Amino acid sequence: MIKFVAIFFLSIQVFALSLPEVNTAESLSEKKRGNEFLQIIWDTNSVISDVESQVYLKKIGSEMVSYSPNPDKHFDFFFLNDKSINAFAGPYGYIGIHTGMLLESDSEAELAGVLAHEISHVTQNHLNRFIKKSDRQTYLMVAGMLAAALIDNSDASQAIAASTVAGTAQQNINFTREHEWEADRVGTAILKKSGYNPKGLADFFAKLENSENAKEFLRTHPLSVNRMADTVQRVARESGDYRDDSFEYLTIKARLYYHDNSRIKHSTNKDLALYMQAYDALESQKYSIAKDYILDLLNVNTTAPVLILAGRIFSKLGDIDKVKEYLLPLSDNESALYYLANAYFENNLTSNGIRMLKVYLRANGGTYQSNKLLSDLYVATSQFDRSHIYSAKALELQGKLEGAIGQYDRAKATTHSQDLFDVVNSKIDQLQKKIDLYQEID
Repeated sequence: MIKFVAIFFLSIQVFALSLPEVNTAESLSEKKRGNEFLQIIWDTNSVISDVESQVYLKKIGSEMVSYSPNPDKHFDFFFLNDKSINAFAGPYGYIGIHTGMLLESDSEAELAGVLAHEISHVTQNHLNRFIKKSDRQTYLMVAGMLAAALIDNSDASQAIAASTVAGTAQQNINFTREHEWEADRVGTAILKKSGYNPKGLADFFAKLENSENAKEFLRTHPLSVNRMADTVQRVARESGDYRDDSFEYLTIKARLYYHDNSRIKHSTNKDLALYMQAYDALESQKYSIAKDYILDLLNVNTTAPVLILAGRIFSKLGDIDKVKEYLLPLSDNESALYYLANAYFENNLTSNGIRMLKVYLRANGGTYQSNKLLSDLYVATSQFDRSHIYSAKALELQGKLEGAIGQYDRAKATTHSQDLFDVVNSKIDQLQKKIDLYQEID
């Protein structure tokens, strides 16, 4: 459980009609806070490992950013395995969505609305404005909440959190509500530009007031009768042709429910029902049954989630030609390439997986999961120097710069290539300079 997120997620709004100017550039101090925050997110062990879900969230989040007032700011997005209904925006644009929030949503527009709301906190510099106003007290509150997050005993965590926040919460309540109002206004505008129903944000907020699992969200995103009325009033007259739920959204929700409850949730959507029957058979290692379900589904649905699941099933059946038939056309989809590389590995064609995944990651950076998979593939082919390099890249994506340097040092010690040695040495110098700069900041 990541209770500490409250201090960073000051959802915000202004009562004035005009919005304050925003600063487009991130300071070195903000980057440092972001790097520290990123490490904490990963240290909770709450970031879900499902690559399809993470790639999906990053895609939706990046799209919302493109419609924001400040699309050049740095952002990254994470699903966190936590049943509470919450979302947060941290330093340097790191945005987290609890799985409880996703399961509570009834449409992709609601998920996009929450993302747009959190993105607005970042584009409007709410965290920086809060820190400037609160100064030292804010940092004391931050330290206390972070300590609470890393304690196993939940009672102790709650005690630390309560005692730390108590001294600052009351004096800042009006400020945080102001920021919430601003984030609602900006977020709704983002949602409208994106083509999603602009009522998505209001619809999601409306269901929170009576939800037991929403207590944390309501603490970190203070609601009021006036705020709810304002949000609903602004979108009440909106009409038009809006984007429907993607099949990707439906499958990610269904898979998450399946793993939380060890059963398939009933659905009136015939495609989704077939998909989950195929997925359940795959998870149960009943690959022939999974094949029958997925072939039936492919007759009526060839969206990316279906093709990816088909590739995964045929990999287990050892039919690599079918895997390539389904996954190679999705060459711009990281999830598809991840499972294609894994299929090559499962079918003793590891070098093929390395070549394909390496090209993609060099061009796109990729997720932690993909970099870790490539590292594992290099281990399988005894290319330990390159394995260490991609382990280092994975650690960088977790904000663990010193750990990354350690992996690069191992790559230097094991490589027989002078060119690779020089490249790694340069990367170590870059990371060390970044660490040194961060240490100079108070």
